[in-house]
Amino acid sequence: MRTLVLSCFAALVLALSACTETTGGGAGVTQSAFGSSAQKTAAEKALEKEAQSLTQVTRNIVVKNTVEGAVMGALAGCGLALLMGGGGDDCARGAMVGGVVGGVAGNQVGQKAAAVKKELVRQDAIIANLKGINSKLNGVESNLRKVVNAQNSEIRSLQRQVANKQISSSAYNSRIKAINSNRQTVINALAKSESNVANSRTELVSLERQSGQKLSSSKAAATSTQNRLAALRKSVKLVGS
Repeated sequence: MRTLVLSCFAALVLALSACTETTGGGAGVTQSAFGSSAQKTAAEKALEKEAQSLTQVTRNIVVKNTVEGAVMGALAGCGLALLMGGGGDDCARGAMVGGVVGGVAGNQVGQKAAAVKKELVRQDAIIANLKGINSKLNGVESNLRKVVNAQNSEIRSLQRQVANKQISSSAYNSRIKAINSNRQTVINALAKSESNVANSRTELVSLERQSGQKLSSSKAAATSTQNRLAALRKSVKLVGS
């Protein structure tokens, strides 16, 4: 008798469950589907990786293009010392001056090394790096607009669903939280890239002052890139702000 009662109860539960799924209509299906998409989309995750990759390539824009110059400056300083009749000690001193400060400051040997190797700070390579960064930035900007447009369209749809009681407010808030997290991650990456480029521009100003070498083209390119990053960062708005 007990077994029969339990069997009947189980059948009743299954029947009620089936009834709920049938009469619940679109709301039940929408809620379930929405719940599975509450996390970040593939496009959002890809955008975050792309923005973070941009941050990586904006590091050491100047430094990695002056390492070769420092070595060449050392060789130039040493070579000039020997040509001027100096010995090994003079060569070492000339190499130190030419290498440490790129052959652009210090004693006479260092100054002459700078005259021989004027391109110690390689503007062409720095500008080429900045062009590469801008090319990558183009991709980030294009994908960011696509993702934000898709998010905005989704938000409008979700708002209608909340108004029609097709989804709960908590489900809506969960998705908005994921969208804001995605946008904040991109904002942070762009801000870091902007800071990196700004630091490189400051470094260029310092190098120009120390060496007397005109670095106007490099500084202008860095400023342009920094402004682009700032404008794109400011264009990203968190939902509700």
